[in-house]
Parts: sequence; structure tokens; C-alpha cells
Amino acid sequence: MNPFLVMEQHKDSFTQNDLRIYQAILENPAQVTYQSTSKLAENLGVSQPALTRFIKGLGYAKYQDFRSDITAFLAKQDSAGDASRMTYFERLEQLLKETEHVLTDAYMDDLAELLLSADHIFASGIMKSMSPAYLLQYLMRKNDMFVFPVSTDSLIDTADHLNPDDLMILFSVSAQPELMDKVTGTSGKVLLVTTNAAHKYQDIVTRTVVLPYLPPDPELCPVSPVLFSVFAELLDAAVARRKRSDKE
Repeated sequence: MNPFLVMEQHKDSFTQNDLRIYQAILENPAQVTYQSTSKLAENLGVSQPALTRFIKGLGYAKYQDFRSDITAFLAKQDSAGDASRMTYFERLEQLLKETEHVLTDAYMDDLAELLLSADHIFASGIMKSMSPAYLLQYLMRKNDMFVFPVSTDSLIDTADHLNPDDLMILFSVSAQPELMDKVTGTSGKVLLVTTNAAHKYQDIVTRTVVLPYLPPDPELCPVSPVLFSVFAELLDAAVARRKRSDKE
């Protein structure tokens, strides 16, 4: 289990203490691997019961299980040599298996609500990450919905004119500043699809979808952008399900 994906999926329900713990772990996950619950709580500036509630709220029975997953994830990042020897299809198979646990029907149905409640939907990305924006445009047509792909050259102007009920979907493997900085200050909602759970744009992003990647660097993982297309297909299916349900 990827503990960072788990935290991201629960972030909407976090309390202020939970957010403090979450941010501190993102900034220095290694501290979890060698500190006891009481010591970690002290260093994070929260009570031990608050830390315990946070961990159990993620679905872990005890702190040791959470620490084990953090340790395993960090060790996996350090094993870049092994990952580099995997074939393209081995990488893709591994990532698809992990993605299946993230993009569940319930999770995608929730995201479909975000699209269905939007007045206008736009999508953008840089280079290869622009492809899923066009894919969404084509897929959503059969749902009588329109997604407008926006080039990076036009992104600032588009973002500046978004209304609060408009939605901008951004595809960026690492949440690159070259893309994200262009939507800073927008009045619209922003859905970020990325592999970077620790991105620095929490204040401007309404929802973040965190997809898995193979270490050491998601930008160097050749199959990372493939998952964007998988996401687009599943989102289209979720929207279609919801629209059918509304008609019944």
C-alpha cells in the first residue's frame, strides 16, 4: 500500500491536527521510520492520541503498520536500479495494479460529481500531458458534455476568466511550476491529476488525484503519462454511469 496515496485520498476529511501531521510527514517522511509514536507526536506538535487517531483514520490498525508502509515506500524509491531494469510492460503492469486500488468506482463517481456540477470544463497539460486533455474532449462528447483543451500559451488568460463554478483539469506528472503557476489566483475550481502528493499548490487546487509511479523520478518513468489516459477513460465511464442513474 502506498501510504502517501492513502493520505491524499483522506485529505478532504482531515482536521487541523490531521493537516499538520500530513504536511510534516510529506516534508520529512523518513522521521516516521525511526521515531516512536510519542516522539513523533512531540516533534509534530500534536498529542499522541491525535497522531493515533490520524493513523487509524487512514485505515491502519496501529502505528507500526503505518511505519512499515512508509519504510517500504522509501526503500522502493531507493531501489531505482531494480526499477530501471524492468521492461516497459512490467512497469505498466505494476503501475496499473497500483492504480486499480486508487481509481475505484466510488472514487471516480465522486470525481464525476465534480464535473457534472461545473458550468464549464477546461483541461490542460504540458507536452505529452496535453494528450489526456484532448482525450477527455473526445470522450465526453458522447455524454453531451464539453471539455475545452487549453494550450499552455492560453492558460493564464483562461484561468483569469474562470468563474467559481468553472473547472480546470490539469495533468502534470510532477505538478510543474511551468503549468501550475499559470492558474494561481483563478476563481475557478482546479482538479490536479499528478504523481506528486507533496506538491506546493494545495491552496489553489480544489482536488488532487495522486497516481502511482515507479521511482526514482516520475518524469523519467516512461509509462507515467499512460495513466492519465486511463484516468480519462475511467472518468468518462463514471460520468456515463451517473447520468444513466439520474435518468432511471
